[in-house]
Amino acid sequence: MSNDLSKIGLKLMSKKFAFLFFAFFVAIFPSPGQYEEGVFPETFSINQCIEIALENSPLILIAEGGVKKSELDVGDAKAGFLPDVNLSGGYYINDTYNTLSWNSDHYDLALSASIQPFNNGRTYLDVERTNANLTSAREGYRLTTMDLIMEVIERYYNLLKASQMLDLRKSTLEQKKYQLEFSKAQFELGMVPRADTLKARAALEGARVNLHETDGELLIRKAELNEVMGLALDFPLSIEDVELEKLDVPEFDSVLIVAYRSRPDIEQERSSVAASKFNMMMAWINRLPTLTLTGGYSLNAERFAFEDLPLNRPNWDDNSDWSVGLTLSFPIFDGGVKSRAIRKANIDLNNARLEYKDLERQVELEVKSAHINLENASKKIGLTKRLVASAEESYKAALGRYKNGLAPITEVIDAEVALTEGQINFISSKYDFLEAEALLKRAIGVLYDKEELE
Repeated sequence: MSNDLSKIGLKLMSKKFAFLFFAFFVAIFPSPGQYEEGVFPETFSINQCIEIALENSPLILIAEGGVKKSELDVGDAKAGFLPDVNLSGGYYINDTYNTLSWNSDHYDLALSASIQPFNNGRTYLDVERTNANLTSAREGYRLTTMDLIMEVIERYYNLLKASQMLDLRKSTLEQKKYQLEFSKAQFELGMVPRADTLKARAALEGARVNLHETDGELLIRKAELNEVMGLALDFPLSIEDVELEKLDVPEFDSVLIVAYRSRPDIEQERSSVAASKFNMMMAWINRLPTLTLTGGYSLNAERFAFEDLPLNRPNWDDNSDWSVGLTLSFPIFDGGVKSRAIRKANIDLNNARLEYKDLERQVELEVKSAHINLENASKKIGLTKRLVASAEESYKAALGRYKNGLAPITEVIDAEVALTEGQINFISSKYDFLEAEALLKRAIGVLYDKEELE
């Protein structure tokens, strides 16, 4: 398994740890601001590419904004537990006091405070609902982060694959040149017919075409990685290779448990169900008799501020008043609005629960598919490795027979085609495994282990 993508962590993660974990992931990398303009490392590792993509992505900024907005909504909801304090004042002219003068007949200044300590639990439910929405926003941020990381990983491996394919095509071209020169020499000695040189030349031209196509593929893959990193498409990007370490495949049941506890979309649906429950409770409260406790205090401050009235207890009492009220109201008729609100809230709650159950099935299928793909990719590496070894022996044998005049050049060409196809399959299998490994981590909601990032 790769140095940059270590073993899949099978630890169960709580909801709070899940968000903090990804916040930690974003925080540990130095920002691209540490790279001076135009100064980059000669080669980029996969983690450096992820770092730059996370810093430059507008989708990450949008997700961060969503979290901040939800945090503000929670603050607004909690403000319902606090008093409202207001300072008001004014200067007035009317038909009775119609001359400009500075006395208490023309101005007033008041300081007032009010609080509603109890309202049938509406404020509490509003706080809980906004907290559920905040959890959903945080999980949305984590989901956006994982999707971006996965996209960088896929494009990184595609570029590595294209780069190694180009090296293979160059090596094949050199072999074709050697075969053409050798067939010419054999023809001049009268050991092979002219048809051999023609076939060798055709094979050489085919190798040139393949090299040209692979070179174009490399440019496309490089532009794709530059794009997701937020760099110019023609930036001369050079990346480090990733070596396979182990081909371990975890047990399906273990990774499925992690997926149910760690995937951000699962957490989002749980938050949606919770918010729907609070909305249902709020709809029921609105239908019940409402007991409201209120309190208020006001002070006519203009005499203290403008008339030099001494600030003492008698004067304070004469210019202030307070009130405490307990109100009980019974809803009698509203055209069925509150009843319909309960029915709609119940529908929303049932839909949220059904969507959660449907998502669980989708997650199980996604994890199952990713797990099978990883198993197949692991087996494919061994099969293609043996295929390359067998094709190499076959090619060497065919080339030896041709040099000794015991086989036509077509046998050499066919053996080399088989060898090239085997090498292409082996290169593909290596990066297919690495990508399948990352896709399984994405499917269970854990792309990186904490230890890897330290």
